[in-house]
Amino acid sequence: MSASASVLSLSFLFLISFGPVGLSHAASKCSVPTPPINIPIFPTDIDLLQFALNLEHMEADWFLYGALGYGLDAVAPELVMGGPPPIGATKANLDNLLAGLLAVESGQDAVIRTLLYERANEVVQPYKNLTVAEFTTKVSELRNKLASCGVKDEGLLVPVGWGAENKTNSNVLSANVNSVAYKRTPAEILRIVYGTGDEGTPGGFLPNGGDGAIAKGLLKFA
Repeated sequence: MSASASVLSLSFLFLISFGPVGLSHAASKCSVPTPPINIPIFPTDIDLLQFALNLEHMEADWFLYGALGYGLDAVAPELVMGGPPPIGATKANLDNLLAGLLAVESGQDAVIRTLLYERANEVVQPYKNLTVAEFTTKVSELRNKLASCGVKDEGLLVPVGWGAENKTNSNVLSANVNSVAYKRTPAEILRIVYGTGDEGTPGGFLPNGGDGAIAKGLLKFA
């Protein structure tokens, strides 16, 4: 399996570049509230679960189309509930190992980053001077710019001062110096998934905007 097949076929997890976004307005954007709830119960957990499941649904379609050439509507139509299929999704030219990984999304981030780490110093084609590790760093930088709330995503190799216990530059799991995973708000996630840097401006993987109370509410908020 070539480095280019590994990196470019798995680029959803690191996200492709949609263009630079500045960080000057980070402070205000990091405090964006979730939409107000106008019912006499506290359904925040339900809304957050729906938000996460909608993202997982999108990921599942992406992986299934890349590995098998069809999506959830064919594998588990009861989960689609009549929703529209992705536009322009096609089967990728993958070897059996990578296709199997994408089909089951085994271990997600940890497994994929481990596979990429094993090829960290390989050059990604057609880029002549860009290694796998450098590629992941650039996409992590993009995600941080889009989210606009500081460093919450890191490449496979980091400065020692950013590594676990400030003792290593290896970074298979993206986490802080105490090996605690970073957290993002729904607004930050949508800025990345939309590729616009704005939770109120759809684009990227969800050109019509996300579904569910949180995503739709933020469209009105922004």
